[in-house]
Amino acid sequence: MKFRRAFTTLAVAAGLVTVFAPAAAAEPVASLDFTAEQGAHPVDGRSGHWTASPENEVRFWENGATLRVDAETDRGFDHIALDFTAPSGNLRAGTYDHVGGAHILAVSNGLACVDDYSTFTIDRIERGAEGLVALDATFEQRCGSPTSPALRGELHYRR
Repeated sequence: MKFRRAFTTLAVAAGLVTVFAPAAAAEPVASLDFTAEQGAHPVDGRSGHWTASPENEVRFWENGATLRVDAETDRGFDHIALDFTAPSGNLRAGTYDHVGGAHILAVSNGLACVDDYSTFTIDRIERGAEGLVALDATFEQRCGSPTSPALRGELHYRR
């Protein structure tokens, strides 16, 4: 009988610890996956999967209505910056395109495209007291015309 009570007490205590213990924080994530067709200015035929690590820097932040992704690898010798801008106000979940007034400014290794024909979809965006907390998005950027070669990619961020 004592064994049964001790076992029950232990099981209840373990259950309470599980219920009241703080959930383990998810690992931070910052990644840029991209593929550029030959001639897709300014990235031109390159592709990559860059995640924040000792070898790569991938940073996300917002400045007003612009979401900035700044990524570099190869000790800074390869760099891509992407600025996503909504036609008005802050970005929210949804699809944005060039016709509706949205833009992606793409800069890579000193070259830029400001005459973009872009579309991007934000599947998830969350903000907290300290700014951006989570983001999942896909994008397609074409420079110069809607039929130019494309830069396509995915963004993922968790703080």
